[in-house]
Amino acid sequence: MRQRGLTGSRGLLVGAAVVAIALAAMLVWAAKTRSAAPALAMQMHRAVYDLSIDAMKSMGDTDAVSGRMVVEWRGGPRCEGYISDQRVVTNLGDGNGGTTTSDIRLSSWESLDGNEFRFDRTEYTDGKVTARVSGHAFRNGGHVHLEQQGKAPETLSKEVLFPTAFNLALLKAAADGKGVFAAPLFDGTQDGPTAITAFIGTAGDAPIDARKVRIKNRGTADALSSVHAWPVHMSYFDKGNDEQDGTPSFEMGFRMFPNGVMSSLVMHYDDVVLNGELSQIEYFKPGSC
Repeated sequence: MRQRGLTGSRGLLVGAAVVAIALAAMLVWAAKTRSAAPALAMQMHRAVYDLSIDAMKSMGDTDAVSGRMVVEWRGGPRCEGYISDQRVVTNLGDGNGGTTTSDIRLSSWESLDGNEFRFDRTEYTDGKVTARVSGHAFRNGGHVHLEQQGKAPETLSKEVLFPTAFNLALLKAAADGKGVFAAPLFDGTQDGPTAITAFIGTAGDAPIDARKVRIKNRGTADALSSVHAWPVHMSYFDKGNDEQDGTPSFEMGFRMFPNGVMSSLVMHYDDVVLNGELSQIEYFKPGSC
């Protein structure tokens, strides 16, 4: 399960950040001009974010955090689904000169209709495997059935969405001018679904310097400096932990571009706030599997 405090987890930057990136990494691409209407085509890409400490909120056994988050999305109608590979590597200083390295990797596949989802998640601490989970979730008879390695099958609420379906619903809410979007998500980073409430602001200029971002297959990348982006703040509620008292287990803010790229990530844990700055983008050709 996701750790409420980063410092207490000793290196396990568990999928909270990965979840947040997954929610916005496959949004619909819009035209380069601010006045143009969106074109319904999926923009696949790989994005790299450099992680650093913004602030410590409480005293703990960690005095420094650095790392990198990489998110890659491929697929579409020609590929019979969507493929995602995500990785988060963090180095945590213990205040005594020591460092713990956490490495979390998540690979997943989702069907085009959003009714089937497969995933594999592996977690390493200082190069040693500390957790490995694989599973299969599918919608049948109105409910979502979840099968995970080493666990008894579960039946989840019919409202549960998989990442792509969640992404498209979030985008539609933003495009329709809605200020709030809420839905439960299952994406393989947690043992069960996560209830998410997203607060969406009015689209405006995004604080990003495209000159500092390495871009491969530039093509559509110029849109980062020519389109507006939505400010989004998300609250995550792990099932059975925080829903009763309304306290989120994790919060995250970011700017969401119409092509699915995010910038200016700010991740709030109980004891630390992390920044994630976009540093690299590689755009893939449509239909690239």
